[in-house]
Amino acid sequence: MLEVVFELLFEFFGELILQLGFEALGDTFKLGWQRLTGREKGTTVKREIGWSVVTGVVCGGLTLLIFPALAIHTPALQLLNLLVAPLVAGLLVERVRAWRESRPSFSFPVFGYAALFGFAFAMTRWMFGH
Repeated sequence: MLEVVFELLFEFFGELILQLGFEALGDTFKLGWQRLTGREKGTTVKREIGWSVVTGVVCGGLTLLIFPALAIHTPALQLLNLLVAPLVAGLLVERVRAWRESRPSFSFPVFGYAALFGFAFAMTRWMFGH
């Protein structure tokens, strides 16, 4: 029984680490793109939502090329992961950014964009993973 619990924790955190790693990669790509195009100032909400969804799908697809098998095999746990992992990833990304910016307050837009990226990422893996 303990083996099953450890396996589930490892699989959940593995998926979460993939999401966080590719979130950082997406942010780096976004920053580079903004500098290359001269759009270093703020963007609109629609662009941020679009960026979060598109990069989430692309990064989810890239991870399927590297890790084609889903870490979680039970369908009920896959659905739970699909809901929980993006929220946890969004919370962690928001808190790391708040720490980097020395900001004590919670930013719902940062959390929302990161969670949306995580959901698009997880949904892509869930839909196309083997």
